[in-house]
Amino acid sequence: MKKFLSDWIFQLIAYVIFMTLFAALLSGMSSLPMSQLIAGASSNIAYSMMLVGLFIASRPRFLEKHVGMPKMYEIHALMTVLAVILVGIHIAVYWQGFGAIFRSATTTYGYIAFAGMLGGLLTGSLSLSGMFINKNKTLRTWKEKVFNREAALWIHRISALVAILGTYMQNYELPFLRANKLYMAVLTFWTVLIVGYYAWWKLSTTLLPKYVVKDIYLATPSLWVLEFEPKNGKLKDYTPGDYFFIRFKGGANITKEAHPFSTSSAITKLHDSSIEFMIKEAGDWTSALKNIKVGDVATLEGPYGNFYPQEVREADKPYVLFGGGIGLTPVLSILRSEADKGSQRKIHLVWALSWEHDMFMLDELDGYKAQFPNFTYDVIFSNEEVEGYPYGFISGPFLQEIGVSEIYQEATFFICGPDVMMNASKNVLLNEGVPAENIYVDEFGF
Repeated sequence: MKKFLSDWIFQLIAYVIFMTLFAALLSGMSSLPMSQLIAGASSNIAYSMMLVGLFIASRPRFLEKHVGMPKMYEIHALMTVLAVILVGIHIAVYWQGFGAIFRSATTTYGYIAFAGMLGGLLTGSLSLSGMFINKNKTLRTWKEKVFNREAALWIHRISALVAILGTYMQNYELPFLRANKLYMAVLTFWTVLIVGYYAWWKLSTTLLPKYVVKDIYLATPSLWVLEFEPKNGKLKDYTPGDYFFIRFKGGANITKEAHPFSTSSAITKLHDSSIEFMIKEAGDWTSALKNIKVGDVATLEGPYGNFYPQEVREADKPYVLFGGGIGLTPVLSILRSEADKGSQRKIHLVWALSWEHDMFMLDELDGYKAQFPNFTYDVIFSNEEVEGYPYGFISGPFLQEIGVSEIYQEATFFICGPDVMMNASKNVLLNEGVPAENIYVDEFGF
């Protein structure tokens, strides 16, 4: 059931919306030419996908825990592409030249909706989603230099609403559809339900409990440690490895859009009333953290993620934690939680870094090593040879050298880092015979 939810829940929602719409459409017509049948079906499928895309944009936590945010955003991106193609088919069936665009309210609303879809597709694929652009280093660098994420977000949201409302009005303006009371009732029901849910979610984000910056400092030349405490009330409950969307409020000198970051803390004696994030400078927003000061106010939307599921927490198996650069953050959260519990579980941390100046907090790791005889850690550098540390990448021979290969069959592996590092590390483990179900990857590229 869990795998079904993960793989098909949003497609199933789109299917239910489409089937109810199309059945209502057919109920009001005695017969339709094949061309109109195809046009009607493609239009209904596209609209169903648009609505599901807006639903995904509201980040429903009750489904995110089963599916995962990266996969949700991938589904959102693919549905947007398919919807544009299907609407293109619909337009091709009824195409009468550019002069027809403003011939009636029906065609005008239709093309406004299509423009909204194209705007959503372009801003999503070129600026927001890592699904397409981030696969290529050159395109990723170009995206970071050319596109403003904050502006793209607003264009993306407005485009989505324009596409949905434009399509709804186009349907309403068609006399034969407006006369089909059942179809209009079903269309209105789904539109109000999804748009209403999205509006409710947007409102709820403005009413979230406020957190105050307790501490902020640079741990390395490019890595910020940011700690919050509740302004009023208790700390939100969360699981090690979870992430929150941080949104600064009021006079904080930083853009007010929400950005997702994994917790580096866990709910422990040290962090029983505060929550910590480690954030690497990698764009306009993170670079602006230098403007944040103690006392600034933010909201934390979440928690999201399922990197550290309950069944894994409760099982008495060894852990091997792979952190690539700032990917240390969620596995550090797991490590801190286990240390606070006085865990006797065998834990091995492998921290892959590029440069020596990226290394910090060795005192904390050495403290765990002294306190817990079952904890060990290794650091490996890939871009710089550092005295006393191995040079290269995580590989089968390296894991054999540090003793990880001895627990391949019994350990649970956690991997977080850049896409290349995560994919390579997972492939190494699979090639070494580690069962796939024992490998957890924190895919955070969205």
